[in-house]
Amino acid sequence: MKRVAGLVVVVIAIAGFATWLTLHPGRPIPSREAGKRVAAMPPDRYPEHPDVALEAKLRAITNRIPARCGVVARNLGNGAIARVNPDERIPLLSVVKLPVAIVVLDGVDEGRWSLDTLITLLPHDMHPRGMLGDRYPRGGGPVSLYKLIRLMILFSDNSAADALMRLVGGGPVVTAWLERHGIQDLRVDRTERDLGDDWYGLTAGSDTLESAEEIREVRAHVPGAVHDSAARAMLLDPRDTGSAAACVQVLERLWRGRLLSGAMTDTLVSLLSRCKTAPDRLPGMLPKGTPVARKTGTGRPSTQASQPG
Repeated sequence: MKRVAGLVVVVIAIAGFATWLTLHPGRPIPSREAGKRVAAMPPDRYPEHPDVALEAKLRAITNRIPARCGVVARNLGNGAIARVNPDERIPLLSVVKLPVAIVVLDGVDEGRWSLDTLITLLPHDMHPRGMLGDRYPRGGGPVSLYKLIRLMILFSDNSAADALMRLVGGGPVVTAWLERHGIQDLRVDRTERDLGDDWYGLTAGSDTLESAEEIREVRAHVPGAVHDSAARAMLLDPRDTGSAAACVQVLERLWRGRLLSGAMTDTLVSLLSRCKTAPDRLPGMLPKGTPVARKTGTGRPSTQASQPG
């Protein structure tokens, strides 16, 4: 599988609780057929070397931000790399959906399911935001595996993410898969619904509701001060966090075809290149027409009127 060398960039920042994870691609070729797993790839052609000038510019920018920031940018074409706080652990928010997608597609490669496998949505999968939660507030379907991945990556649909996380066995299974593949400092612990409950400050075990509509109503009545306190506490929670260095490692290995088969790699990169969320971030700051494959994650305290995903 021949690939055009590209620039891998990860910018993770908590300034309004926001996370960006971006891959600047060449020309992906989407496929819905699982191919043979790629053979071990040769060593990188270009050894890593620091881009001192870029790193200085990035550090000057992050020094002006009243937040915890982690930035890593790596050029796969020449090995140049710039780092600012690369090992800082930061809440990933909806960026966790990328490793979930990778593990699901690995299951396609291994023959455990296919992109056409139909998944029935359960009541506890459902969220008060997103296409699936609106259409199936109490669960239902079935919905194809490919459609769930598509909604999760393109629109950051939380219901799709939880259905897929349930399929693979939960967040700790995703973390274990990453660790088996040599990716440390990136962990997935909670479902999106559990993460949302913690974000709003709901008492552990209190979410026994059976629909997206009911959880929407409960969260709407959480006092703003409780929500703000819970959201800020997540900055100190080690769960569902990752470093910029680990995120770049995932992106680079995905781009080089070292995590999935060629067909599943192309399928995922194609979806990432069509991500619809947060268009004013990197896509909006680059020259029009620049191809960008990405997965965003966002959350703010209630006083700023937003939430994870």
